[in-house]
Amino acid sequence: MEIKAKKSFGQNFLINKNIQQKIVEAAEVNNEDVIEIGPGLGALTNHLIDKVKTLNCYELDLEIYNLWLNKALPSNIHFKHQDFLEANLDLENKLVVIGNIPYNITSDIIFKLIRSFKTLKRATLMVQKEVADRLVASPNSKAYSKLTLSVNLVASVKKIINVKANEFNPVPKVDSAVVRLDFVDNIDFNLEKMLHFIKIIFQFKRKTLINNLQTSYPKELIVKSLEKLNLSLNVRAEQLDLNQIKSLYVLLENL
Repeated sequence: MEIKAKKSFGQNFLINKNIQQKIVEAAEVNNEDVIEIGPGLGALTNHLIDKVKTLNCYELDLEIYNLWLNKALPSNIHFKHQDFLEANLDLENKLVVIGNIPYNITSDIIFKLIRSFKTLKRATLMVQKEVADRLVASPNSKAYSKLTLSVNLVASVKKIINVKANEFNPVPKVDSAVVRLDFVDNIDFNLEKMLHFIKIIFQFKRKTLINNLQTSYPKELIVKSLEKLNLSLNVRAEQLDLNQIKSLYVLLENL
């Protein structure tokens, strides 16, 4: 039975077997508990089965889910007809995540992973190339953004490979890239407060930090904090690295 990709699920099936293999190799799965987001027709799943301790696949497309249920799978391979965004990741064993993720919910998935970092080892994801560029961007670059900083609070990120649109069926309108996130074990700050702070300073990217921060802090305090860090009063969020932003946050909260 031929399965056609559904726009409603943001489906584009990766058909290049060499790239499928490279993604799995980049994930470095070695007898670990793995979650796959959107297994689809098995582009990654079939390469993973012999490498995992357990594999839990989240598939929202009922037609594809039923297709997998009718296969003879090893007892450690499980399929869930559930939205990954609703999945419980607060498990005893640390998890490895892998997936060619739906581009229409990429940001939601990444922020779920950020908030679940304590139970994750790493994540290897196929994303839109523009998103991959943002994830690995440096200060003062066009791609440097709220997403860049939010991910780097809890993970180191590297781009593995760029993937052209014609490696998929149907062919999407954009190119893709594979990224790997390696999560830290612990942080020394309140994650939700820091995510909120990053959201504030990037709410209007072309405005200065002072203008963006005045919605939450007195101007006098902002000026004093910037001066203490030897930063220009005209500096914008996109000009600061993560350590500078964390230092600024600490000063604003404690001066």
